[in-house]
Parts: sequence; structure tokens; C-alpha cells
Amino acid sequence: MLSRLANHRFWQLLAALAAVCAYPAFYVYGHNLGEARLVEVLPPSLTFLAIGLIAWLLFRILSGSLPAGAFAALLFMFVFMHYVQIEAEIRKLLPDWRWWRTAPAALFLLINLALVLHARDPHRKRAGGFHHMTLAIGALFLVLGGGQAVRGMHALARAAPPAGPPAPAAAPQAEPAAPAGPAARRPNFYFFIFDEYARQDVLQKYTGYDNTPFLRSLESMGFHVDYSGHAASSSTRACLANLLLCSTLYTNLAGAPVAIPRPLLLESFRNAGYRICLKLHMNYQISRDLIDVEFKTTTVLTSMSLEQTVAEASFLAFLRGAGNEGKRADALGLFRQVAEAVAAGPGNPQFVFVHFMQPHEPFIFDDNGDPVAYENMHNWLDPAFYVGQLRWTSRKITELAAAILEADPGAVVLIQSDHGARYLSGRQDEAEKRACLNVLYLGGQRQELAGVSTVNTLRLALNYALQAGWEMEPD
Repeated sequence: MLSRLANHRFWQLLAALAAVCAYPAFYVYGHNLGEARLVEVLPPSLTFLAIGLIAWLLFRILSGSLPAGAFAALLFMFVFMHYVQIEAEIRKLLPDWRWWRTAPAALFLLINLALVLHARDPHRKRAGGFHHMTLAIGALFLVLGGGQAVRGMHALARAAPPAGPPAPAAAPQAEPAAPAGPAARRPNFYFFIFDEYARQDVLQKYTGYDNTPFLRSLESMGFHVDYSGHAASSSTRACLANLLLCSTLYTNLAGAPVAIPRPLLLESFRNAGYRICLKLHMNYQISRDLIDVEFKTTTVLTSMSLEQTVAEASFLAFLRGAGNEGKRADALGLFRQVAEAVAAGPGNPQFVFVHFMQPHEPFIFDDNGDPVAYENMHNWLDPAFYVGQLRWTSRKITELAAAILEADPGAVVLIQSDHGARYLSGRQDEAEKRACLNVLYLGGQRQELAGVSTVNTLRLALNYALQAGWEMEPD
């Protein structure tokens, strides 16, 4: 009887471990239901399960208890499977640490946890408690994995425009949408946000790099550069919400909305008859009828395969030393898709709104576009890695701007960053963290920019392109 009970508990613990090990693959699958196949979940799940079984055996020996060993193994696998993100967060607190310090430290803590469990419970009186905790964790991850599949099916169902009336907005609208008008007379409007791109004075102060030549080159092309540009917040979610609503409503993350189903910015272009092409790296649950083309990027997923995606988020990426391949391919793919949209733009009024993740970490391009060593992907301690990716990003901006002006000199091109660089130094104040890139081209027309906020710059551009008639907001 005891033998059958122990056998039953073993299979329960194994099922819990399997649920945890399969979750990353189901997470990716749930975000890629339109492209991924269910069978692709199997290889990474089995790989993690095999590693988890080895960890379970080790911690079983150290703890002297099957349930305690399983509990420690679950913690080990959580760290192992999400190691890249954990490493990135640790590096924000301890910038000079590297994976060869963090990984042994995590393993040391877990081994000591198992030894402490053995020392405090030599007769395994608390085995039942660890058994129940392990099953609870397994059940939680099983529910989360199923939730990702439901999320993916919901996203597919929302792909088609709804038949009923549009959903009400979940955030306040500061202005009525711009009035409609003949689309044929409207200029194409390209709005690009480059994440964490520092203003030139802050960049030079903390890194010594002079970005003025890049800005002068944009001016020579007809762009207007705001050398004192600034955002209302140093939070990406708050900044993007302000831009989507065309108003400075949020100054910090705490008040920023999670959902903006019908943002004023997109409603204005829809009313004016524009084709809307979009890519944001924040999910604001925007109504699908406001989006004609959503550029495909795979920052959460990968541009190679589901298995590689899961591996690149885990400690396997460090062991392989090539964990930034998918991220690089993804970034380059987004630039390529935007370039294709630009080529198709003239004569077809369109609004292209894209949030590029560069030069924000992870640092995956040096100034020549070559890969960065994996251990330096989140290295803010040495500013050379941020500056290298910024210089590469600047060249891509120049290429994109030149392509637009060559194909469509009458277009509106707005190039901003959501906020400035926030981790260049512990001495930065809030104003320096909000000091950002702000560049505007108005179809060759003159427009002076001096100390204009990113939201007001957007309003200027909308007044020109859509005759919106909006007043400037006080900073």
C-alpha cells in the first residue's frame, strides 16, 4: 500500500515538473498560433524536462526527500528557463556582474536550500507540505499554459474587423478626432519611435560621444531637429499612451492605461481615409478595425523557430553563446518590412507607425552592425555598447529617411524616442532621462523646433497633414 502511494506521488510530482517545463513552449505557441504548429512544442519541452529530471535527482539526494527535491528542481528550472530575463534584471542592479557569476550563485543558493531542507527535516516529516506546494506550482503553470493557448485563439478571432459597433475607448481622449477629408490630397505620414535614444547633450555628457554629425546630416536632408526635445515621462508605457492619445495625460507608469482600444491618433487617420500600418511593442488592445497592416516582429518569439525562441530565453543561450541571433534577425526584419511599406507608399496615403526597440538594450549590434558578445547584451556599465547600438541605429534611421524622401518628398516624417537613456549613470536626473530624440520633416516645409515636447511635435505634424487644428499643450 505504501509503495503504491509513493508511486502515485512520484507521478504527481513528475506531472507538476512537466507542466512547468512545458510552459515556455506553450507561451510561445500561444503567441504564434497563426504560424506555429503544436508539434513544435514537444522538442523544447522534452529538453527542459530532461534537465529538470537531472536536477530533481540531484536535489533529491541533497535534500533526502522526493517532494523536497522536486520543489527545489522546480525553482531550479524556473531560473534555468527564464535566465536571460533574470540576468538582465540583475545586471540593472549589479552592472558589472556576468553570467559566470550569476549562474553559480543561483545554483549555490538552490543547493544550500536543499541541504537546509535535509538538515531541518531529517526524518522527512514535512514531505507532505513540499508535495502539496509542488503540485500547486505545477497546477498554476498548467493553467497559465492553457491560458496562453486561449489568448492565442482570442487574438486570431480578433484578426477580422468586428461586425458590430466599435468598442468604447478605455482611456480619456483629449481632442475630437481630426476631421475627415479627401484622402488623395493627404501626405503619407511616417512616425518612427526609437526606444531609449538619448538627446545629444545628455549622450555627450555621460558617454563622451558627439552625435551632432548625425543630426546635422538629417538637417541637410530637410529635417528639423529639436536640440532640446523632451518627453513627459521616462516610462515607455506612459509615453506611448500620450502619443496614442495625442495629449500629455500621463507622467509616470502608475497612471498609464493598459488598454486603449480606439486611440485618438489612429482614429484621426482612419477618419481621413488613411491605410494604417502599425507595430508597437506594448499591447494596448487596439481594435483591429483600426489596423490594416500589423508588421510582424517576434521580440517575444523568434524569427527562426519556436524551439530556438524558447532556448534563447533560457540558460542554454549562454551555453551556446549565440543567443542574440533571433533578436538580430527580428530587428532587421522590421526595418525591411518598413522599407517595403515605404516603397509602396506614394499615391497610396498611409500612416506608418512603428516602435523600434533600438538602441534600447539588449545590445545586439555594435557600431558596424556586428553581433555583441552575449555577456554584454545588457552591459550599461561600459557605455560603448549603448553607443555602438545607437550609432548603428542612426545609420538605419538615415537609410530609412533617405528612402522615404527619395520616393516621396512630400511625406511627413516624424522621428522620436519614447524617452531618453535612463541607465547611462546613477547621477542622471529625471529631466535627463526624459531628454530624447525629436526630429520632424514636413514635406519640405519650414517648421522651427525648439524645446517642443514630443506630443506637441506630433500635434504640429497632425495639423499640417490632417488640418487637425489642435492647439499646443503647455509643457
